[in-house]
Amino acid sequence: MSHFTYEELLNAPRGQAVTAASPFEAARLWTDTRTLQPGDFFLPLSGERFDGHDYLEQAFASGAVGAFVKQEKVQQHPEWQRFPNLLAVEEPVQAYLDMARLHREKINPIVIAVTGSSGKTTSKEMLAAAFSPLRKTVKTEKNFNNEVGVSQTLLALQPGTEILIVEMGMRGLRQISILSEAAKPDVALIVNVGPAHIGLLGSLENIAKAKLEIAEGMEPAKGQLVLCGDSKPLAELAPQLWPGKQIAYHLSEAEDLQIWMQDGHTGVRFTYQETPIFLPVVGDHMVSNALGVLKVGEALGFSPAELARGLAQFVPEAGRGERTALRGYQNAWTVNDAYNANPDSTIASLKAFLSLPCDGLNRVLVLGGMKELGNFSQAYHEELGQWLAKQAGIAQLVTIGEEGHWMADSARTAAYPIFAADTVQDAIDHLSRHSLDNTILYLKGSRAYRLDEIPQALAAARMTNVQMGEAL
Repeated sequence: MSHFTYEELLNAPRGQAVTAASPFEAARLWTDTRTLQPGDFFLPLSGERFDGHDYLEQAFASGAVGAFVKQEKVQQHPEWQRFPNLLAVEEPVQAYLDMARLHREKINPIVIAVTGSSGKTTSKEMLAAAFSPLRKTVKTEKNFNNEVGVSQTLLALQPGTEILIVEMGMRGLRQISILSEAAKPDVALIVNVGPAHIGLLGSLENIAKAKLEIAEGMEPAKGQLVLCGDSKPLAELAPQLWPGKQIAYHLSEAEDLQIWMQDGHTGVRFTYQETPIFLPVVGDHMVSNALGVLKVGEALGFSPAELARGLAQFVPEAGRGERTALRGYQNAWTVNDAYNANPDSTIASLKAFLSLPCDGLNRVLVLGGMKELGNFSQAYHEELGQWLAKQAGIAQLVTIGEEGHWMADSARTAAYPIFAADTVQDAIDHLSRHSLDNTILYLKGSRAYRLDEIPQALAAARMTNVQMGEAL
């Protein structure tokens, strides 16, 4: 973990000394008073329901040698004058990013930044899988992709790190910009632009602008922007907003694409620049993500053959398509793709799922709504319903919530049965009344629906039904 001198803590975020300096050699920057150790320098973070400044006294009682505080609060708290090494800054979270940038510059790894409307976490994991066998590589943990998460990722860098992969997310304009300024990427990857967050940003063009902010921390003379050329808003805007080198990739570059099965596992095989590439996942969107990784590798001087070995070992994170047995049922499985959902990612994932050989299993889709679509929500859900109505190989469709009703109503011409549940519990009750033996249950929806809880609830309901049957 990074340590900083008093001068670095004062100067990097352009702070102002509020109280007298008291000597210390170097301090670890820390934000959580529950785990703060004597000798740490405290940085108070704030959210909708908490303010880290409320824990300032606790931080010093735990042995903090100093702290950042928000400038506008200093006059409101004259009692803070008794604390040593108090540094006032305009925004503590920006100070966090400033110190993170300083530490990144000390370690000086190659930095790869990645963003996109969907698939950015998957692409981050693919990048890590590809580069880890070749260089000492560090990545963003989970999807910690906001100001705090990026700061933590940068501050955790250890000497000797050669490649750092930083995921960057946003909910509005000028948010990725400050992340990029802190991380200072050498290569930036934008995997796509789609309607995720369109309810907040209003148009695909604005979403593209927000994603292209990832290049703002790069030096135009050295930085390289890798982007999905199949994403029209992105391809059109990029030349206007980034003057440096651009590398576009297209799904058509993956040749001889085919699904493969081996030892009970399924994936895709394709050829890229005469190099065979294997992925233990399926779907055109996954192939596109892999092409982005290959282009990033080329930008850094790695050959497709060098990257192929790591890509073959890629494992998606939880909630992104993992298949597990459904307890209590015979030959029944769940595919949990319910980490999040937007129109593009949902159709891409459904296409991949419906393309898989299911060995005679009944495909049952359980779909929650897609959030953050604003005034466009009903139109996007109805469009998804119309698409679903045309798909073959579906045994049953179960939708949930108001958005689910929009989907279900638009899919009524489908040849398979549809059940529109008001709540997740309604969906569980409906499913538990039917035999799920020889079934593969596909879960997709925004996290607010908590669809990942359905398999456990179905297993519990099955056990209760069995016990009641035995009692009778």
